[in-house]
Amino acid sequence: MTASSEAAGGALRGVRVLEFTAGMAGPWIGRIMACCGADVIKVESHARPSVVRLYVSPGAPEAGIQPALSPWLTDWDAGKRFVALDLTKPLAVEIAKRLAARCDVVVENYASGVMDRLGLGYDALTSVRPDLVYFSSSGYGDTGPCRTYVTWGPNIEALSGLATLSGFPGRACTLTQYAYPDGLSALHGLFAVLCALDHRARTGEGQRITLSQLETTVGALGPLILEHFASGGEPARRGNAAPDAAPHGCYPCRGNDRWCAIRIEDDADWERLCTVAGEDAWRRDSRFETREGRLAHAAALDAAIAAWTATQEAYALMHTLQRAGIAAGVVQTAEDELHHDPQLASRGFFERVPHLVKGEVIAPGIPLGLSATPARTGRAGAAIGQDNDAVFGELIGMSRAEIDRAIREGAIESPIEPA
Repeated sequence: MTASSEAAGGALRGVRVLEFTAGMAGPWIGRIMACCGADVIKVESHARPSVVRLYVSPGAPEAGIQPALSPWLTDWDAGKRFVALDLTKPLAVEIAKRLAARCDVVVENYASGVMDRLGLGYDALTSVRPDLVYFSSSGYGDTGPCRTYVTWGPNIEALSGLATLSGFPGRACTLTQYAYPDGLSALHGLFAVLCALDHRARTGEGQRITLSQLETTVGALGPLILEHFASGGEPARRGNAAPDAAPHGCYPCRGNDRWCAIRIEDDADWERLCTVAGEDAWRRDSRFETREGRLAHAAALDAAIAAWTATQEAYALMHTLQRAGIAAGVVQTAEDELHHDPQLASRGFFERVPHLVKGEVIAPGIPLGLSATPARTGRAGAAIGQDNDAVFGELIGMSRAEIDRAIREGAIESPIEPA
C-alpha cells in the first residue's frame, strides 16, 4: 500500500509535492494535498526529524518518544511518503535536486535562507524544473530586518497583536496554546499553491511564493486593526463579551465544568430567551428592554442568566435554545466531540486511518466537503526513510548500486523500523 493509495482518485491526483518542512505551517499544506490525492514526499534525516516525531503522547507519557506513534505525526503528516537524506552531504543535495525535477511543487518552511545555503533554493531547483511552484513559509518572510529571527507560534501571536487582544478585561493577555499562526499560514499557503498551479496550467509558468506568518496572522485581525484606525485607541480585551450583542458568553451549567455558549442577537431573540427560561422578570426589567440597555447592564444580565443556566443540563439547554431559534452551543471537550457529538458522527468526520504500526488509528478528517472527489487520509505511522527504495529507485531511477553507494556515503539514510 502506498501512502496516497487511499486518495488515488482525489482532486489533486497527478500532482507531486516535495516537502522540506517542520512544525505545522508547512506540513499541513502537504497533509491536505495528500488527502486530495497528491503524491507528497517528505524529506527528513535522523538528525533532523519532523518535530512532531519527538512529541510524547499524553496517553502514554511513560513510553517517551516514539517517532512513528506520535499522534501529531498522523495529524500533520499522514498520507505522505518519507525519505531520509542528510542534506549536509553534497550527494544528498544532488539527489534532492533529482527529486525536485520530478515534482510540481516544493514546500519548505525552514528559517529564511536555509534552503539557499543547502543549495536547494528557488534558483537552484528551477534550474532543474523551470516551471516549479516553490513555496516558502517563515515567521517574517524572506525580506526585512527580522527575516532571520527564530520563530515559534507564541512569538508570532505576540507580535501580531493576537495575544494583546485575547483574555478578559483587567487581566493579563493570553496565548491560544495552539500555535494559531501555523494553521493560518498553512491555509493561506495552500491557497497560494493552488493559485500558482492554476496559473501554471494556463501559462506554463511556475513561480516562487514567500509567505510571512506574521503577516497572515495580522491579516486575520483586520477588523480590530481597523478599529484602531477609526478610534485612535486600542481594542479592548473583551473576554467572552461582544460589542454588539448581550447576553453573549459562556454560561455555567449543571455538573462539573459544563458550559453553554449563548448569543442573543436582537430583541426578538431576547423575547424568545425570556420565554424559554420562564423569566418574565427579565422581560419586565427596564434595564434589559433594548439591546443598548442590555449592553450597558451586561454584568447584571450575565449574572441573572448564569443563575438560571446553572440549573440546566448543558446539552438539553443547547437543544432547547436551538429549537427556539437562539444560537447556543455546548462547550465541548475532545471526548465529547469524539464520542458524543451526533453531528460529527453523522457526517463521518473522524476517520479510521490505516497505521503501519498500530493497524488503525482514529484521527480528525480533512473537512473539504468535495462531493465528486472526497478527501481521504492515506497511511500513517511511517518511519523516517520508509519509502527510500520506492522514491529513489522507482521514481527517479537510481540503481540499486547507486542507492547503496549513497547509503555508504551517508547521503541516503537507512530507515529505522518503528517500535
